[in-house]
Amino acid sequence: MDLISAIILGILQGITEWLPISSSGQGMGAMITFFGLGVGDAFSLVIYLHLGTLLAVILRFWGDVKRILYSLPEFREDKLVQFILVSTLFTTIIGIPIYMLMKDMFLSLYGGLVMAIIGIFLMSTGLILYVSKGRAGRKELKNITITDMAIAGISQGIAILPGISRSGITISALLFTRVRQEDALRLSFLMSIPAVIGANVLEFMGGGMRAFNPLFLLVGILFSFIVGYLSIDLLMRIAHRIRFDLFCIIFGAITVALVSI
Repeated sequence: MDLISAIILGILQGITEWLPISSSGQGMGAMITFFGLGVGDAFSLVIYLHLGTLLAVILRFWGDVKRILYSLPEFREDKLVQFILVSTLFTTIIGIPIYMLMKDMFLSLYGGLVMAIIGIFLMSTGLILYVSKGRAGRKELKNITITDMAIAGISQGIAILPGISRSGITISALLFTRVRQEDALRLSFLMSIPAVIGANVLEFMGGGMRAFNPLFLLVGILFSFIVGYLSIDLLMRIAHRIRFDLFCIIFGAITVALVSI
């Protein structure tokens, strides 16, 4: 990875993170197909680039983040803190085994097969988005149950799979439990903070950072943050108007078709 590649991949992460089209799937696809990265390095790099958009989320939702931190000692009385804690617990239970399995499996597969898997998961994301359309209810944060929190956390754990959109599947899960759409969007972003931190800690402990030039990696994260922060509000508005379910299904099908040719 050179400097220009780092900038392009950072920009790609900054844009795709806010859309339900799997930033990990899009990023890995670009890295393998256009930038010549191996499967293992691509898997590691998409995790590190999430640090940029993580910082963008923290800055954009700083009021909520500060409230969560201050309210941790009184979590029994604060429903938002409860949601973050419970969803993170279930994300950890589901996500770590999937992460370990995918990490080992991807290292043993060639790029074409990995792209086919990403394409299949993208189509799955599209189907989930399609089924969840119009499912938003009137449930507010104060009425969310432990079961709702667990479902959201489980869905986020599954989203470690490249091609499964984290925002798409978590928002869909909350809509299925009849949570209001605006609350589902906000909760989806907030619950990503501990998940992204955890994924980066796992990747760092596994030695994934050794494969990259530290300067280029920092540049990629920086551009991910800048573009992510500048585009978050615009892309969140766009996300309500575009049929991303069809995009995921069509793009996933094209990916699988190209690999099989």
